[in-house]
Amino acid sequence: MNTSARASSIFLSLMIGFLITMVSSLALAEPATYSGVTFPLGDRSFADRVVSYRAASCVRASFANPRAALGPPDCDGDGCRACYYGCDTCAVALGYRLSELDDRGYLTLEFVDNLLLDVPGNDLFIYITNGKRCQVEISAHGTNFIFVGEVSGYPGGIDISPFVSDKEEFHFVRLRDVPRDEDHSPCPGPSIDAVGAMGTALEVEPGEAFGVLEVLPLGELAISAERPAENLLLILDTSTSMDESFENASKLDVAKRILLELVDDILDGTEVGFRSFGGCGKSKLLVPIGPIDRTELKAQIQALQTGGATPLAYALDKAREDCAQIAGSKLLILVSDGMETCRGDPIAAARSLVAAGYDLRVHVVGYDVAQFQAAREQLKKIAEVAGGVYFDVDDTEGLRSALQIAAPIRYEVYNEQGEVVFSGVLGEPGPRLPAGVYRVVIDTPPPLELESVGIQPEQTTTITLQRSDGTYSAEVK
Repeated sequence: MNTSARASSIFLSLMIGFLITMVSSLALAEPATYSGVTFPLGDRSFADRVVSYRAASCVRASFANPRAALGPPDCDGDGCRACYYGCDTCAVALGYRLSELDDRGYLTLEFVDNLLLDVPGNDLFIYITNGKRCQVEISAHGTNFIFVGEVSGYPGGIDISPFVSDKEEFHFVRLRDVPRDEDHSPCPGPSIDAVGAMGTALEVEPGEAFGVLEVLPLGELAISAERPAENLLLILDTSTSMDESFENASKLDVAKRILLELVDDILDGTEVGFRSFGGCGKSKLLVPIGPIDRTELKAQIQALQTGGATPLAYALDKAREDCAQIAGSKLLILVSDGMETCRGDPIAAARSLVAAGYDLRVHVVGYDVAQFQAAREQLKKIAEVAGGVYFDVDDTEGLRSALQIAAPIRYEVYNEQGEVVFSGVLGEPGPRLPAGVYRVVIDTPPPLELESVGIQPEQTTTITLQRSDGTYSAEVK
């Protein structure tokens, strides 16, 4: 696909990475000291794998290699000294934002052979070469992240004890840029050389060389290694503007049609709820969060009608009450075609939802709002505050692609004997597979069959799935 076609299509990119773990028992590591900090596990203390990376503004290609942040520090202790005079490629830059509404730079790393734990003193050290600050979040499984502070320095240390309970174990660290004044240096924003964790080592059983099959959604719909949530709450705008014409139907009728399709695709066992909102102080919990009842969901979707203003803040406040009754991880998908029109503060409501401490995130679909910049920015900010992803939708296919996040695509892996060795869902952790040749079948409409997909020791195999004009294609590298 050429560059222009790629840029113009609404796509879902998914990467299946095969990473090789160690094949023998790990020897005890020797302590190592970097810039005054001694790590008892030595070089094993540092991040091993890049999960996701997105640069914000003005990062040159030379400083946009996220693998530069893996392993122990390898920049000199003075860092870049002044990025205006050149910057060492030993680090990766996150870029800068001119305002809170701009896209954020971020880098997510994983500790594979060690854990981040709360120990006496600082637990996590970020080696930043250029004196800029970054926000730091941690996660046990790469799904829900906990904010633990901001740092700068080479290194900047963080004590995670105020944010976690005793004996909690963490594998993932996500670093985000902090909005500052415009920076046109070659490596703007925080420039990350290494991330080290105090904690304990993980031993891997000796045996055959294995690859780890993992699904990492990339691109516009990127949700970094996210597992499907245990609970799903759909929140749909039914204000008067949803009666406007959209591709030879009303916006609401198009949304209904796609939601009805979606109900059939949601995984069995998922807890699902459905809320609508339209009219100041009006939001209805049409289906409480509980075991999926496809008949009831479809009946409530079919009965939807438009009317009233857009009470975004009120709908989010009511969603907070919905979540209070439900245990486990939660994914909220908010679909709206406009901004708050009932004098509420939806940004504050989103912050309140997060501050309640629930294990959740909120993805927001901006439905035909590209021409309304203020509405787009408000919806985008809601997603950012609530740790989710914002989707711009300007046609039916775009809405279908955005909502597909609620119904992950399934896939199967076959060995050379034609036996199914793994059945999974894109976004869930994958299996450990012996090195060899496999056939991967992805349950797209129609299914994609990928023959001769090889897993080899010390090598990464990538399958990129793309959707354009309703048709899926895949490439194996």
